[in-house]
Amino acid sequence: MKTALILPDIHHPKHSKKCLKAIWQWLRDYGKKLDYLILLGDQMEFETVSFWLKNKKRILEGKRIIREYRQFDSEILCRLDKAVSNKCRKIYFIGNHEVRIDSAIDEDPNLEGYLEIENNLHLKKRKWKVIRFNHFYKLGKLSLMHGMFWNKYHAAKSVEECGRSVLYGHSHDIQEFTKNSLTNEVHKGKSIGCLCDTNPDWKKGRPNRWVNAFSVVYVYGNGFFNEYTVNIINGKFVWAGKLYE
Repeated sequence: MKTALILPDIHHPKHSKKCLKAIWQWLRDYGKKLDYLILLGDQMEFETVSFWLKNKKRILEGKRIIREYRQFDSEILCRLDKAVSNKCRKIYFIGNHEVRIDSAIDEDPNLEGYLEIENNLHLKKRKWKVIRFNHFYKLGKLSLMHGMFWNKYHAAKSVEECGRSVLYGHSHDIQEFTKNSLTNEVHKGKSIGCLCDTNPDWKKGRPNRWVNAFSVVYVYGNGFFNEYTVNIINGKFVWAGKLYE
């Protein structure tokens, strides 16, 4: 049996520091036992190259993408590298926020070679396997992706469109849908929340369905799996009878 920790939508530096602090505690207990460590996409916010903030000079004042890379590396990526064993497989999904880098280079090709994630985080050298945007990574019979849909019933749409069991982030909420075929083959679609601030500035205080959470998946030798989504409430969660906060 293999164990995977899946962390969705951190959006550094818009991440929830309370949530990450609790997860660092959990990793001290379980990190060296993990077979997989998976970042499910949108690890960074990439505000400085956002199309939506292109002309919002006050919001972007003083922000620099190179500085954001360095801070993410020291505050998140280095700590994750140290938390797991050398045998742990590390997976780095490209989400729609990472795609902002490609869009910025397409607009100004002179930036090629300077802004790319690999050139700044050296993922391959650090043994992170990169999964391209809208591509899958399989854990037995479970397929992982960043997420493709944002509609009201996105879990159902994910199962219908992908034709398999899928686990994803992207929507920042928790939603689950199960489909049973005539051959008794069960497929599950599930979103597993986010690890970012659930009240972002751009929503201007409007209510939303965002939830802080992460997932632990156990995969058996025959490919079947058990998936556990862990809700984080005000920076706290319980695992195996122990409080992490």
